[in-house]
Amino acid sequence: MPVQAVAQEKPKTLVSAWEIISAMNTWRMSNGLPALIEDGTINAVAQSTAQIMADQNLSWHIGNVGGRLQAAGYGGGQTVFATENFAMGTDLSIDQIMVMWSDADHMRPVTNPNYCHVGAGVATASNGFTYYILQAAYISGQACTGSYTPPGGGGTGQPFVPGGITPVEIAEMDENGIYTHLVKPGQSLWLIAIAYEVRIADIRKWNNLSESYKIRIGDELIILSPEAKGYVPPPKEGQVEVSKPGPDGKVVHTVKPYEYLEKIAQAYGVTVARIAELNGIKATTPLTIGWELVIVPSNHTATPTERPLTPIERLTPAADGKYYHIVGEGAALEGIAKLYGISVKDLMAWNNLNENSIIYVGDRLLLNITPPPTITPTFTPVTPSPTATITPTPTNTPIPSATPAQALTETPEARSVSSANITKILLPIFAGIAVVVAIILFLRYLRRKKND
Repeated sequence: MPVQAVAQEKPKTLVSAWEIISAMNTWRMSNGLPALIEDGTINAVAQSTAQIMADQNLSWHIGNVGGRLQAAGYGGGQTVFATENFAMGTDLSIDQIMVMWSDADHMRPVTNPNYCHVGAGVATASNGFTYYILQAAYISGQACTGSYTPPGGGGTGQPFVPGGITPVEIAEMDENGIYTHLVKPGQSLWLIAIAYEVRIADIRKWNNLSESYKIRIGDELIILSPEAKGYVPPPKEGQVEVSKPGPDGKVVHTVKPYEYLEKIAQAYGVTVARIAELNGIKATTPLTIGWELVIVPSNHTATPTERPLTPIERLTPAADGKYYHIVGEGAALEGIAKLYGISVKDLMAWNNLNENSIIYVGDRLLLNITPPPTITPTFTPVTPSPTATITPTPTNTPIPSATPAQALTETPEARSVSSANITKILLPIFAGIAVVVAIILFLRYLRRKKND
């Protein structure tokens, strides 16, 4: 029977006492002070302190670090001045430890020129926490002397700073007072902060770096000088990038991946209902990447526009003269029917579908509907020509009745024009009849007179 291999957890690499001293000396030397000299007695006391704190799971200093160093033999009976830093945690990096020690009290070994010697110790508690101790000291009234022999021998008699840390060269500042620093091997966030004389928290803020982010070789870090201007930090991953107002005050947001209405509304400090109202959508409308949403309307007076066309009015007939709906992504029969204001039953009947039918993207669904006219023509009333002559005859063609469209736009002026036309037609007829009657009466008068 095969034996399944069990993955072994890779042991964590702890920050060593050597690295702590190296980092502290690099920090100190960047302030123009000589490196602290590693002292064997201080190393022993620092290691003992770390072990005691780990064994007892302490979260405070033991106290009287100078007295403990004197008791161990440091200073040869002379007055000793000392300071102690400690950090505790699981899987801490040297950067994280230096960040913990970046306040004024913990910076004494870095900023006080009197300190001369240094030592460090590391110990892990039963609960997994590791304690890191650094102690710096000097002997009252004595010059700072001593030598250190690095691993393998070869002591030089001079303060020794371990390698592996690359000095930070200040990048060239641009016209806006902004540096772009390229991270090189051996550089750390705290070391970069020292070089540019800024806070680590500010570097994180300017570059939107999380507390857990560890800088990598090749990272480009934005560093602002006191004269910096016009810089907007890049958005965090998943953060909404807020658009600036246009010349007319209008703010338009372009939808990006993983954004939704609630998230966008929160970023701009508006309500979802307001965005939905301005863009003619619903709060439940799914967004599409690239959509442009109006967040703040223009402050200019809007020019009246015609009524927007309904979905039915926007249809264009196909070559066969019929109207079709092209199925899009995520569409359903109910939604399509609702779009056009028709029943699902009719939609299925027109397309030989039933409740179990499946529609696919690109399908053409017949819409057995007639879009209403989108343009209502305006008819100008006909003005009769002053030279027009109408000859009355018994066979005059009747005046045609108004068409439905004309009837919709008929005005009182149009009706008065129609009455005038009728009068002009009937007047000559009445005049002709009067003439005939007069002639008949005149002939009767002549006949009676002759008989008399």
